[in-house]
Amino acid sequence: MAVGMLTPYFTESTAENFFVAGRSLPLWIVSITLASQSLDSNALLGNVDLSYRYSFYDGVVVPVGLALSLLLNGIFMATHIHNENVLTLPDVFAKRYGPVVEVLVSLACIGSFLMLFAGNLVGFGRIAGYLWGINDTTAIWMGCGIAWMYTYAGGLVSVAYTDVLQGALGWTGCVIMAYWFITSEEDSAPPPSIGFPGTFTPAFRCCEDQISVYASSNSYTN
Repeated sequence: MAVGMLTPYFTESTAENFFVAGRSLPLWIVSITLASQSLDSNALLGNVDLSYRYSFYDGVVVPVGLALSLLLNGIFMATHIHNENVLTLPDVFAKRYGPVVEVLVSLACIGSFLMLFAGNLVGFGRIAGYLWGINDTTAIWMGCGIAWMYTYAGGLVSVAYTDVLQGALGWTGCVIMAYWFITSEEDSAPPPSIGFPGTFTPAFRCCEDQISVYASSNSYTN
């Protein structure tokens, strides 16, 4: 949050800087920003959960889909959008198809990003609530406030440079935790079909009895 709040003091306050970072971000910043988008409770933790509970391919479809969408957008659309000299994606449709299509695209973008943001906030709330011993709802509002403050302060510039720090910490944590999981695996761990303890999906609730039996027979505890 501190990085995001300080960023505007080093950039000129204009609409172009707020929405598209002045169209001047270095390639390495853009690359890290895009890569860090996968470090969230939807794309990272959710995929691990799906792969663990069902199969590898249930979790891998999201990162493969995201990678393909970025490649397709970069190959076929990025140059055209850049040449339009617009600030948002709905602006592109407004120029081509008029205000009605612009409004429809805006509503679609808002709806999809609300769902994405909601998933991330729930993940943040559960993790922060567990680590700090606070209510999940309180933690969710805290995460919402943090994201709103630095995004409002500097727009895409704040988001991009905050992502650099988050990406460096996040990927380091992923590598360390993956190594720890592999080297610390125990025979008494629950079978993959059960899923993570504490999850709130129907797939978990339906097999709680199975977990209790398995736990008592293998001395496994959460």
